[in-house]
Amino acid sequence: MKISLDEYSRVLQLGRTGRVGAAVLPAPPPLDAQEEPAPAALVELSPRAQEIRQLKFVLDEIPDVREEMVQELRRKIEAGEYNVSSAEIADLIVRRTVADSVR
Repeated sequence: MKISLDEYSRVLQLGRTGRVGAAVLPAPPPLDAQEEPAPAALVELSPRAQEIRQLKFVLDEIPDVREEMVQELRRKIEAGEYNVSSAEIADLIVRRTVADSVR
């Protein structure tokens, strides 16, 4: 899955607030909820590592294919209602190129 700058911003917003617009995702399970590790396996996570862990949890909850969007686009295409201008296509190509070069 390719992630654009807009998608990256959405993920950061999800990580900070647990929501984007009306969507609310569950928080990751607390570290304390796991089995008690052996003393040699104890690790303390930095605040940054905890944030990364939470973002990974949020990303794992987002489906790779947004089925409702696919169905809506399919319906529009079949009904002849899906029209994209050449300017929109060019804009998306440029944005994708910029997003790919940031990585």
